[in-house]
Amino acid sequence: MKSHNNHSLPKELREQLEQYTVDVPPLSFKKKISDRVADFMSAPVQNPLDHHASTSGLLLKIQLTPIVLTIGISAGLLLFM
Repeated sequence: MKSHNNHSLPKELREQLEQYTVDVPPLSFKKKISDRVADFMSAPVQNPLDHHASTSGLLLKIQLTPIVLTIGISAGLLLFM
């Protein structure tokens, strides 16, 4: 397979390049199912909390939720006893 841009090369270089031939093996562009599954399994995943991570409100909710749940469960148990 010869290049179509040989006319811009100097004559000596063009002659040397024409001495070489390259055989390109046929390439398969269709992926195997196992490759597609492996690509899917190894693809990076977005963190759904990334856009909330910088807010102080979310951190406060995370810290207060166990306290509120503990108080709520304790009060519920006391009311039903």
